[in-house]
Amino acid sequence: MARGSGFRTVIKIARAIDRANKNQAREGERQRKANIREAERQHKEHVREAARQQKENERQLLQQQREALVQAREHKKLEIQKEKKRIEDEKIALKKTIEKAKSAFDKRCVQRTKLREKIVNQIIL
Repeated sequence: MARGSGFRTVIKIARAIDRANKNQAREGERQRKANIREAERQHKEHVREAARQQKENERQLLQQQREALVQAREHKKLEIQKEKKRIEDEKIALKKTIEKAKSAFDKRCVQRTKLREKIVNQIIL
């Protein structure tokens, strides 16, 4: 049997090497694209996380502002209640003063009446 010159074997080996190189190039391209996709995914995730954190900070700030507003309203409400209580106390004190003055006036009137009757009685008798 005659053996060939090995040309066919060389071509098979060359084709196999060429195929391996093409596969390696494809795999390298796939890997590069996968790395790009992963980097883009991480970037989007980072942007999403930053936006979420920003919204959370804004929400907390709004919550603090609302709480401050509620506290201010409560403080104002308490001040108004204190003022109403003070006015009510002043009214009560004024009424008591008026009652005392009226009572004193009535006593003086009674005393004058008694004095007048006494003087009239002394003059008549």
